[in-house]
Amino acid sequence: MRFAGQKVVVTGAAGVYGRAIAAAFVGEGAHCVLSDHDAATLAWAAAALPADRITLHAADLTDDAALDGLVAAANAGGAPHALVNNAGLYPFIPLMECTPAEYDRILSVNTRAPFRLMQGIGGAMAAAGRGSIVNVTSAAAEVIRGNGVPYGASKCALEYLTRAFAIELGPSGVRVNSARPGFAEGSALVSMPPGYAEAIRARSLLGRSGQPEDFAALVVFLCSDEARFMTGSILDNGGGGHINRRDGASTRARS
Repeated sequence: MRFAGQKVVVTGAAGVYGRAIAAAFVGEGAHCVLSDHDAATLAWAAAALPADRITLHAADLTDDAALDGLVAAANAGGAPHALVNNAGLYPFIPLMECTPAEYDRILSVNTRAPFRLMQGIGGAMAAAGRGSIVNVTSAAAEVIRGNGVPYGASKCALEYLTRAFAIELGPSGVRVNSARPGFAEGSALVSMPPGYAEAIRARSLLGRSGQPEDFAALVVFLCSDEARFMTGSILDNGGGGHINRRDGASTRARS
């Protein structure tokens, strides 16, 4: 019960990672303010959680008025103890076919919204003299993927913002870190290219795919007192798949 009596805000709470993160925090005693873009989907995702431990707040993260409303709901009754910027768009779009509107929407949800929420909610945390923010990023921030360049660019920018806000908010007692999840089955909202899932699974060094609960455990750790001296860090939870290596490379001795 590391978060008993604490308030935690989770965006993208209806997604595969968001559901696991919300359940993990509720299981640790937190009251969670859960947000996603669609009220009905959010209610469905939260149905298994105790109603007295959650507050649902649907918000379109591309809309400034909706972001203002989410900040107000999150800060009502006192600054949250933790914010998890988990919401994200990751469509597979060939680089030369990505339209300006598609690019703008991806950056709006993946980068601009966390920026606004760190200002509004992170600022309230700073005034309270405590708090933790985790930005969900991706190994795509380092790996160029021709059909996911806007997504990778958005996560690269979010990791930059993680360090910037760590510097800005640290003196007030607020920690800001990034966490990179691995590939979880069912995490894509759009059709994946043929062979994509198999290729990602094959890169794991641990012989299995990641589970949402694996990533949720990392997020909870980063927000807990166990990570009280960590800020500005980027932690990968992808089973080693992020390591840049040639196919077939191994450090094991060959007979």
